[in-house]
Amino acid sequence: MKMVSKIALSAALVVGLNGAVLVAPAIAKKKEEAPAAPTISKEARAAAVATQTALAATPKDLAGAETALNTLDTVAKSDYEKYLASGLRLSLVNAQTKGQPDAQRIPLLIPILDAILANPATPKEEIGRRNLERGSLAYSLKKYPEALTYLQRAREMGSTDSNLSLQIAQAKVETGDIKGGVAEIGTAIAAEKAAGRKAPEEWYKYAFTRLGKAGDQEGADTWTAAWLTEYGTPANWRGAIYTFGFQGAAAVKYSKNKIDLYRLLWATKSQAGQREYIDYADAALTIGLPNEAKTVVEEGLSSGTIPAGNVTGNELLARAKTGIAGSAPLAVKEKNAQAAPKGDLAQQAGDAYMGVRNYAKAIEMYRLCETKGAPDADRNNLHLGMALALSGDRESAKAALAKVSADPNKAIARLWTVFVTTPPTAA
Repeated sequence: MKMVSKIALSAALVVGLNGAVLVAPAIAKKKEEAPAAPTISKEARAAAVATQTALAATPKDLAGAETALNTLDTVAKSDYEKYLASGLRLSLVNAQTKGQPDAQRIPLLIPILDAILANPATPKEEIGRRNLERGSLAYSLKKYPEALTYLQRAREMGSTDSNLSLQIAQAKVETGDIKGGVAEIGTAIAAEKAAGRKAPEEWYKYAFTRLGKAGDQEGADTWTAAWLTEYGTPANWRGAIYTFGFQGAAAVKYSKNKIDLYRLLWATKSQAGQREYIDYADAALTIGLPNEAKTVVEEGLSSGTIPAGNVTGNELLARAKTGIAGSAPLAVKEKNAQAAPKGDLAQQAGDAYMGVRNYAKAIEMYRLCETKGAPDADRNNLHLGMALALSGDRESAKAALAKVSADPNKAIARLWTVFVTTPPTAA
């Protein structure tokens, strides 16, 4: 995955001198404090002016510039004269190689940049930018450790380029320092926020994708949550939920928790079609929640998402009704839960009420389960937090979800917490 901001600086962006070749240094406030102008011989000046004139022509006189610059290389004796020659050489090589692949251009530019960086006459204010350019070129050649060295040096030398943290981030990631690289992305995002800007979506995607590939699922989940906080469209929620729990190894890991992910799809309005309504209803039936299965199928039919003649949908609805007929009514479940010495029946009653969207009763049952001793405290807190969120009590929901302490429920609670904190935005 690529960043939105181009990390490897194109060779075309490497420039020559900071200003006009022969402009004298700025005069200080007090005349006596004015720095001495660099010494340049008559021969070097003439060759430099000829080179600059040829490069400024329309069209550029590349042959004339090459001849004049070769002369400058011959007559240049002082560090400053050599600095001028290197800066003009960068401009010439850029022009000569315009349109060529970076693999051909960059090896011609790197020695020139190295000479500028090694030259004691190079202005201090230019060193940071030159290190940034040098590191970016190394990155383009996939020489990541080398790139990192120059990019970090650019930061040390005061470079304030807006993409520097991102460049360092990708260089670190490519050298195997995933966490260090992602931390740099966090720094870049913080800088964007401090400047009143919203960081590009691709920065978040890069972070959680790389962490996921590295096996740091908790880190990936945290960055996914950060992404959804900033870019929580229904489409992004759907993609996040599917990646999180329905694909690859995650499908096995969360096989017993699918119902909570389908509920989140429903809550975020990110269900895309009849297949998801049917899968949701089937998951509810599988764990013994026929009331919820009936509710889901009927919602799909009512909205037209499930066509009236859909065979699977109608079969699921029939099975749900049979299941409801064969089980105790919700009021009886509630009464039994209140009379039971332990909290298991209250938790079951809470799940049943959640399935018919009666969140007030679900909350009451989950609270009752707490007082009697929940058979699975994490799951009870997760479902309590979900019911509170869906009832509109977001602060209480966050508190309940924060009590979930172990995976897989904890990971699901993180996603629900994002929903509570930052509800989905419009597409």
